[in-house]
Amino acid sequence: MWWKKVTFHNFFLAALILSVLSAAGILAVMSFLPPLIPLFYGKPTGMDQLAPTWFIFVIPSLSLFITFVNIFMNISAKDDFIKKFLAVGSLIVSLMATLTVVKIILLVGFF
Repeated sequence: MWWKKVTFHNFFLAALILSVLSAAGILAVMSFLPPLIPLFYGKPTGMDQLAPTWFIFVIPSLSLFITFVNIFMNISAKDDFIKKFLAVGSLIVSLMATLTVVKIILLVGFF
């Protein structure tokens, strides 16, 4: 099985679960979100920061993409340190993405 070849596969599994739970959480509270949400914090304050509500799905999607790329890099890497680094990096990215989604939802949600 290819999954057993992945070093620290539990870290990758946790990263995948966090990303999926984040997307499911977005779906659960979608009706409580306004039509525009602040997503682009690097832009000047105002309308430039706002995006349609469905853009919030970009965050868990990117997290899933990074996790899958790291899984395939983990399988092909030779050095054990790099494999561990990719696993922990995926978990950190997924955790940060989930926290970002929760922060945005709590900031603008109508509960």
